[in-house]
Amino acid sequence: MEREISCRHCQTHNRLDVEEALRNPDAARCGRCKGNLFLGPAEVYTGLDPRSYEHPLDRQALEALRRVPGTGTFLRFLLKHGLDRTYRLLMKQNFLEVRADRVKSIHSIVEDTARRLDLGCVPETYLVQHPQPNAWTTGVERYQLCLTTSLVELLDEAELRAVVAHEVGHMQAGHVLYKTAGAILYYLVGTLLSRTTSLAAPLLIGMYYAFRKWERCAELTGDRAELLVTRDYRTCLRAHLKLASGSPKTMPELNIEHLLAQAKEVEELSDQNWLDQLIIDWQQAGMTHPFTVWRAKHIDQWAHSGELWEVASGNYRRRTAPNVRVVDADIPEEKPGKFKKLFDDLKDLFK
Repeated sequence: MEREISCRHCQTHNRLDVEEALRNPDAARCGRCKGNLFLGPAEVYTGLDPRSYEHPLDRQALEALRRVPGTGTFLRFLLKHGLDRTYRLLMKQNFLEVRADRVKSIHSIVEDTARRLDLGCVPETYLVQHPQPNAWTTGVERYQLCLTTSLVELLDEAELRAVVAHEVGHMQAGHVLYKTAGAILYYLVGTLLSRTTSLAAPLLIGMYYAFRKWERCAELTGDRAELLVTRDYRTCLRAHLKLASGSPKTMPELNIEHLLAQAKEVEELSDQNWLDQLIIDWQQAGMTHPFTVWRAKHIDQWAHSGELWEVASGNYRRRTAPNVRVVDADIPEEKPGKFKKLFDDLKDLFK
């Protein structure tokens, strides 16, 4: 498969062999000036606008979420009362914060990744003792990145960098406000449903599933950030494969080609039988992440797309203003009085 790429140095159009570029992006050079076609592993995506790599399903799901009654009021409530601070205080009290003089090997990965995606800051990073390999990000005033100890043990350095890039991608793409709101909503929803009026219950349930749907789609944008930083889709797929089925005993036998083949099998099943598609949708409805095979499919598709190589070559949409973390204009406007009873109940929980 070939793509046409403009040289970022002399603007000459070049024919790019995508498979060869995937194997060795540093070897891709302009036929005229011999300059590197793609940004190197140490170069910064200066002024990168997240819309340059945002997955279309992410944007569609976010627009649907913004239309759910109560979403805007809930987000403004979160900002006004600073509820995101609960997570930061929890991390500060329980787990070691990674800094330049503490666990330097991880801090350097986080610092370099934030620099490459032009985040504008280095997120607070915490090492969390937990048997499940996982990573997540929260924080509105300050970004927090959490990595579990089992994740660090499971992945090699390149794979860990991919996971960190995924989380920094969430920050760079402006996901953190909505992800933090979603995490707090999930925590509160059980208590609230037992205490609020019948009017509030459907609002909460609708908001809950809308947040879940958006989070699954936002993961696809985070996966694209992995590709931008690592420039190696095999590393990204290997990290996802390990997180799904990794074991020290079977690690040498894991093969990303098998994962991609399985993704194709599942896609064919869903295409051939509407009931299978219905079951798949039902199984994912309450989840925050898509199933592994679907993520593998989307990573593979973007790795072979011209869109990835345009961004990697420096030809991307740039921000018109410095990267801001919370944009009030991105929160849907609502009449607060419409949801007064619901948010009075929320306030009571924190008295």
